[in-house]
Amino acid sequence: MKKILSLCALVGISNVCLADPILTDSVLNTRSAWASSVCAGKVVSIDALNNNLAAEGGVLYKSENIHGGRGPSFLVQKVSERTNKQTVEVRNARCEVIGALGLFATDQPYGSRYYSRSGGSGQDAVDFLNQANLVGSNNILIEGVNGKWIRVARPDGRHGNIRK
Repeated sequence: MKKILSLCALVGISNVCLADPILTDSVLNTRSAWASSVCAGKVVSIDALNNNLAAEGGVLYKSENIHGGRGPSFLVQKVSERTNKQTVEVRNARCEVIGALGLFATDQPYGSRYYSRSGGSGQDAVDFLNQANLVGSNNILIEGVNGKWIRVARPDGRHGNIRK
């Protein structure tokens, strides 16, 4: 079976770009297996990162930035969970890249603030949910520190917490 996909800008895996007009199931299965191995054993729930909120701050995902129109938001207040990267990847439950969040600023009181529409891939929360659903899950994974992937149960909601 042949498939047509257009995710070249988001994925740089293998010698074949996902925007190539014709991909066979074997190529897609190889990529899926590679992607799954990247996340294997390294997925943690966003709630598990907020165990000492008062002292260290936390990590928060929101489906939208209502004040600035920057789309889905990812705030990393907890210093030990900051990647110090300009962009972090967003992946589906099979660990395949579906988007990115771009760093807007690192400041107080929110820490590192990442947004989809400000340096990221531009999707809204419904886009992330639709991409997640294509592999049979509502979950998305956001790139964390040291190869960790932070699981967000539904990209169209609010998950985690930060210190006020």
